[in-house]
Amino acid sequence: MPSFCRTISASLLLLLLSACTQQAWYEGMKVGAENDCNKQPPGAREDCLNRLNRQSYDRYEKERATRP
Repeated sequence: MPSFCRTISASLLLLLLSACTQQAWYEGMKVGAENDCNKQPPGAREDCLNRLNRQSYDRYEKERATRP
């Protein structure tokens, strides 16, 4: 029985870590894109920033889950 509990605990831990990793990756990509925009000349910078994805990770996940 203790090994079963350890297996369940390890599985839950991996699941939680996986979710955190995906969210961190998503947020990191957004920051990277913003940094790329900030390297542009002033006029192009504003256009670039206006095109950025500002969607939260939670909203992204909800929309992704509803797609077929």
